[in-house]
Amino acid sequence: MLVVITFIVWFYSGKTFGLTDIEGVEAGTHIRLSENIQLDSYADKISFIAEPIKQNTTIDVLLINDENPLPRGYLPVDLINLYEQRNRHFQLAKSDISICRVVFEAMDSMFCVAQIDGVDGFIITSGYRTFEEQSELYFTRADGTAARPGTSEHETGLAFDVTAMGDANFALTPQFEWLSQNCGEYGFILRYLDGAEGITGTPYEPWHYRYVGLPYSKTIMDDGITLEEYLSR
Repeated sequence: MLVVITFIVWFYSGKTFGLTDIEGVEAGTHIRLSENIQLDSYADKISFIAEPIKQNTTIDVLLINDENPLPRGYLPVDLINLYEQRNRHFQLAKSDISICRVVFEAMDSMFCVAQIDGVDGFIITSGYRTFEEQSELYFTRADGTAARPGTSEHETGLAFDVTAMGDANFALTPQFEWLSQNCGEYGFILRYLDGAEGITGTPYEPWHYRYVGLPYSKTIMDDGITLEEYLSR
């Protein structure tokens, strides 16, 4: 029995699932587009990218939204590829997802405890995106829900999207229930709350989690507020 359990843990610790194998994967950061934003072509939009500006994103709590974009050429520090972290306690939808190391360490600890609590099957679907990748998503997504380049939390390397195998509505899963109750203990917040679109500019996203670090995360989650509300105190 011990051998079988050991094999199962080893097998899933490095398992990568294709998006076609996952039902109901919610993708990307969604935001209502402002009517007064004037955009050029995709090629023109990315032509002004400055030299990379390395910034330590683990100290200050960054507020990223349509009114608070990242500086041009912003580049997170210490990005790592999640697929290469073989002893992780979560699964991946694809092999090219990256995130800041401090975020990985916090999320892996969090998902490890979730497994101990009997909740597993977390699948990370998205992490860091470059400005160019966000631009391509923005200009090719027909439903107008992708964030403007420079205003997506995915460009910070501090956010990830997650789902669970076979569940079309992540908000109804045991995985979501566990995360919503415990993520604040590990430095994470549920970034886009239900009913808070008027504050965040973004519809409810039960799959999107942002690393802000302790003690900020615990205060935000315990109080049931948005990052915008916390930073305006």
